[in-house]
Amino acid sequence: MRTHHPTRQAGAGRIRRILLTTALLALAFVSAWRFSAPSVAVAKTPRAFSSEPRYITPADLRLSPDGRRLYIVGQGSDSVLVVDTRSRRVAGQVQVGSKPQGIALSPDGRTLYVSNEWSDTVSEIDAGSLEIKRTFPTGWGPAGLATDRTGRHLYVANGISNSVSVIDLATGKELKRLATVRSPHYITASRDGRNIYVANVLPYLGPYDQPPVSELTVIATADQVVRERILIPGVIELRQIAEAPAAQGGYLIVPFLRPKNLDPLISVEQGWVVTHGMAIVRPASGRMPLEKPSRVAQVLLDDIDAYFADGLGAAFTPNGRLALVTASGANVVSVIDTARLTQLLRQAPPEGLPDRLDAARRFVVRRMPTGNEPRGVVIAPDGRWAYVANRLADSVTVLDLAQLKVAGTIDLGGPREITMLRRGEQLFHDARYCLQGQFACSTCHPEDHVDGLAWNLETPQLGRDRVDNRTLRGIAETAPYKWNGHNPDLITQCGPRIAKFLFRSEGFNTEELQSLVAFLRAIPLPPNRHLPKDGELTDAEERGRRVYFRRYMTDGRPIPIQNQCATCHPADMHYTARISADVGSANKYDTGGMFDIPQLDRVYESAPYLHNGEALTLEEIWTVFNNQDTHGVTSDLRKEQLNDLIEYLKTL
Repeated sequence: MRTHHPTRQAGAGRIRRILLTTALLALAFVSAWRFSAPSVAVAKTPRAFSSEPRYITPADLRLSPDGRRLYIVGQGSDSVLVVDTRSRRVAGQVQVGSKPQGIALSPDGRTLYVSNEWSDTVSEIDAGSLEIKRTFPTGWGPAGLATDRTGRHLYVANGISNSVSVIDLATGKELKRLATVRSPHYITASRDGRNIYVANVLPYLGPYDQPPVSELTVIATADQVVRERILIPGVIELRQIAEAPAAQGGYLIVPFLRPKNLDPLISVEQGWVVTHGMAIVRPASGRMPLEKPSRVAQVLLDDIDAYFADGLGAAFTPNGRLALVTASGANVVSVIDTARLTQLLRQAPPEGLPDRLDAARRFVVRRMPTGNEPRGVVIAPDGRWAYVANRLADSVTVLDLAQLKVAGTIDLGGPREITMLRRGEQLFHDARYCLQGQFACSTCHPEDHVDGLAWNLETPQLGRDRVDNRTLRGIAETAPYKWNGHNPDLITQCGPRIAKFLFRSEGFNTEELQSLVAFLRAIPLPPNRHLPKDGELTDAEERGRRVYFRRYMTDGRPIPIQNQCATCHPADMHYTARISADVGSANKYDTGGMFDIPQLDRVYESAPYLHNGEALTLEEIWTVFNNQDTHGVTSDLRKEQLNDLIEYLKTL
């Protein structure tokens, strides 16, 4: 039996700290001029590639009430396209804001609403003339949106500020902002007009060694308050919401990802690290307070030996007999027989369904191919045709639902050339490189970001070294990689390592790997919502900046160079010294204490924190996990000073 020797461990810890101090002192003296007169860093414009063609990148779509016009959000071209469904040709286009995400249609079909994620606005467009009528400010990072049944109010899911804006369409003013969980991206109005449903991509912040819990937020349109928070345990990445007709029960289906992040990743070979399915939600009835909460069941859309990764879009036929769910990582649409699904839900014990890989064969009647990364899906009013937006193919797949076959493809007119960056982005979202198609790179990095989980990676001691997922935004100049800093570059990070330890496959060939790395290096940082365009700080942020760059404690004693914030997180290096450090954050699950210093760009979007995600907020990094001043000297700071420091960190 292996035992731990406290004295030996303490000695090893001292040696690590001595080595770290030596390395940091060398770095500090070489770069001393960096910290002598720190200045405010103005937010940089996201990296642009002038030679890169501008792809359409269709992200979402809606049909006109008569089914004759298809409105498509061009995320890459900052535009909305109109397709004539009879000729299947692009009939018009209008420019909108930066990085549009979602689209909604007014109840009368005369007005379009498009969310502009990087502009923090919504464009109001005349559906006939394609003229922009008004532009509304929203919360940060608007994504999904929907009008209520009356057309008087617009509900906008703000993915960065974790809220829903309620906009009065008569005045264009925001009436209120309702709090959601994390990264609300998808929203739909109920058929009876009483509720607005909001799907949150990221789960609750909670203990890193416990299963995740996600939330479907329900807003009552009568008084515009949160009516219910429906908890969906064990899942993350809730996506597009579809509601069955009342005759079919009026239930909701919501695609999700079900991770086994607490198990060692060695189980990829057994086919059991990530599964993909959908929540079946039967909403609560009656007025508030609710007599009975909504009921939730979970079923998987995977097969026993084949996975259908990254379920995203969902829709019901008008009669409710079929439902469609797109798998953006597998490039297919699953066709669901809802009568068979209902029968399964009646017969099978609900507690066992979330883990049954044989369930989909009972109700999935067809898997139809699409283009690269299918996202949104809509169905014509007559139920004959369905349209699927292929985000990385600049096309729309047309499905014949009467014969359950692909009826054609609508070319949206994007560039014909597939550049290295475009190919890399396609590979990033393609699950076919993983054993049995279990997951893609984007599965754990939705929107090129984080999934909010700590993962139990395979190490010499199974069950040890749980690590928090890290963002891919702006990582080009932040090598080395991994929390242990063992991978010197992205070629190493994404090559044999991924093939051997994650995908359990041959992985990417040389050309594919080069394309993938080119894409990863091109992922930009989003705009910093906490920093004005002129870079001028508020009083609190300026006080926090002085704390960040300070060299002396509040009583005048000098702070050791290795314990100054700017030593490990230099401003001109994406706030990372690009070495490993021991800040005393190791716990019982860790086999070592040296961890790669993370970059701090847009740190306010990357909770939880520390190498294992134990710190749920920036404040907890120092108030809970830094009692010995091993992660910077903070014990002398007052509450107000710590708050100021956090406000400054948000501007990075």
